Amino acid sequence: MAKSQYLVTARKYRPQRFRELVAQAHVAQALINALRLERIAHAYLFTGPRGVGKTTAARILAKAINCTGNPEGEVEPCLNCPSCDDFETQRSLSIFEIDAASNNKVEDIRDLRENVRILPQGGRRKVYIIDEVHMLSNAAFNALLKTLEEPPPHVLFIFATTEPHKVLPTILSRCQRFDFRRIPTNEIVQHLARICEGEGITADEDSLHLIADKGDGALRDALSVFDQAVALCGSDLKYSTLTDALRVVDVELYFEATRYIAERATGAILGLAERIIADGYDIREFLGGLAEHVRNLLITITLGERALADVSKNLRSRYTETANAFTETTLLRLLMVIDETQTRLPVSSSPRLAVELALAKMTHLGESVDLSEVLEQIRRLEHAGPSPQPAVPVQQIPAPDSGQPVPAPVQNSIPPQKPQTPDPSGTPPHRSPRKSTTSAPMRGVSALEQRKQNRKNRQPAMPAPEMPPAPAPPQVNLEENWNHVRNAILQRPDLQGSNALQNSRVTGVHDQYLEVAVRDEVQIALLNHETVQQAIAEAMRSLPGLSNMRVKFTARPDLFPSTDVDPNAEFQKLKAKIPALKQLDDAFRLRPVHTPIF
Repeated sequence: MAKSQYLVTARKYRPQRFRELVAQAHVAQALINALRLERIAHAYLFTGPRGVGKTTAARILAKAINCTGNPEGEVEPCLNCPSCDDFETQRSLSIFEIDAASNNKVEDIRDLRENVRILPQGGRRKVYIIDEVHMLSNAAFNALLKTLEEPPPHVLFIFATTEPHKVLPTILSRCQRFDFRRIPTNEIVQHLARICEGEGITADEDSLHLIADKGDGALRDALSVFDQAVALCGSDLKYSTLTDALRVVDVELYFEATRYIAERATGAILGLAERIIADGYDIREFLGGLAEHVRNLLITITLGERALADVSKNLRSRYTETANAFTETTLLRLLMVIDETQTRLPVSSSPRLAVELALAKMTHLGESVDLSEVLEQIRRLEHAGPSPQPAVPVQQIPAPDSGQPVPAPVQNSIPPQKPQTPDPSGTPPHRSPRKSTTSAPMRGVSALEQRKQNRKNRQPAMPAPEMPPAPAPPQVNLEENWNHVRNAILQRPDLQGSNALQNSRVTGVHDQYLEVAVRDEVQIALLNHETVQQAIAEAMRSLPGLSNMRVKFTARPDLFPSTDVDPNAEFQKLKAKIPALKQLDDAFRLRPVHTPIF
């Protein structure tokens, strides 16, 4: 007995019913509803990438329309009636598949128009499936236009294309369009696992992920790679042997490359590139795989391990561990270097040198300085001013037995007293000796009046009523607390305009308002923004003495004298400290400009 003819996996496991379509449930449900409601359009347009099921869905729809064996209420094709059997054996006279790439002339469309008039033979409707319809010429489209607009009631057109933008708008407007999606990697892996179970093939998860990645969202391409893998490795698919058989760069090499980048080992990563070339791998494929690997690290940092849907569970923990050695900024810069190199590779005379140069540059990214950090340091330099003055207001209190005032805090200040009336003799009161209670004789005053004055001075003063001592207010260092608030705001680069707090000073407290002085009205406008105000209130809420206060900014240019800073000298210091700034200066001859930036 002759053995049955071998069918490739893509044909053997081709979906035969709507429910078997992979990752196209939105299209399958819409077509099922149209069949149940008997609202079949006269023309459909299926679009999407290659290998996602466009032609397969068209074949299922054609069989379902002409199927005579399905029970009442069922719209899926039965696959057993004469109509379904004739279609599977390519004997159907009602369903026609046309390749537009080889039948794209006006004469071909004219023949089609003549055949459309003939009634279906052994079926309900004549179905024309035209694949790659965008390959038709404009003349052929125009010849089809009239028939497509008013087709006979027994005719149905189904167009499939990967490039719908090449189809004439007049054709698009007469069709119901369905967009097919790229198939996710995890759904391809699940479909491959079912096929392995049906074929008696054992395969680990990493091997199935590798095959699915090679398919790049196309199930038909993944099934072709699966057939090749079985032919190379037999019925037992293992990741270690599959990578060598398919000549795919092992993921271990990508982890090794990122480890060398984190360790800044230029020699080691160049040796890795030499090994890859010596083993016969394509250097361009390695660079593309490295870009995907770095992208997975970036996804791990930004979205978490669960966002790696296209990565096997065995590798997710390794990505999390490796991502701890990088920052988000570093990974973005690595991707920019890879993208720039991939753009230059097609026109490069030495692709190997371009890739090696990119790998060496990646290991030195840690020594470079981001230009935004340099600009931030320059901004801080321009805002540099004199050291802040004490924020607590002080009063000058006369020191006893001296004419020099001494500072005293507001909390302990003495309330102002009424000035004493100067003595007619012209002698200041504070210089009069007080050795006795009897005053010296005054000129121009009678003896009687002088004696009355002496008796008055000898009378004891009435004691003031005793009052309970007032509790001492808590000692709050407003300037120190405000410094905490200011530093907390300056450490948040997401707040625009917060740099205006750099040299702010507390000037006092009035009606539960903490009065803070800044340089001018421009800074007040920046600081009165809603987001900055909310951040300041949140920072003050946890500090003693400021939790119940609000901030009121005032413009006090007199408190902020201009500082004499030599921009050139400071710029030379920055160049000596930051090599990247020196390289910029050597290349572009930078000139420091002393301009305030808020």
